[in-house]
Amino acid sequence: MNGPVTITLREPVQAHGQDLGAIALRPPKGADIAACGYPLLLLGDGSGVDAQAQPDARAVTKYIARLGDVPPSTVGQLSASDWQACMLAIVGFFGA
Repeated sequence: MNGPVTITLREPVQAHGQDLGAIALRPPKGADIAACGYPLLLLGDGSGVDAQAQPDARAVTKYIARLGDVPPSTVGQLSASDWQACMLAIVGFFGA
């Protein structure tokens, strides 16, 4: 993905004292990656055979706040399905 991705929330949240019905996530830059880490944990025995990727919830949560320009407290209000939608968008920025 090259441009911002807007996630329409199933359950609105509060951000900056206002109701928020969507979060626009901008593509990450190098500084974002340095601050948040890689959004996927690579699992396996190191051989590359049967390697699997699993989302890193802490890193993804940091990315949602940083790329969406919302406070961490807003990310904490997201429903599981809205958090998941944001996570899929963030992972998509990394070509996964």
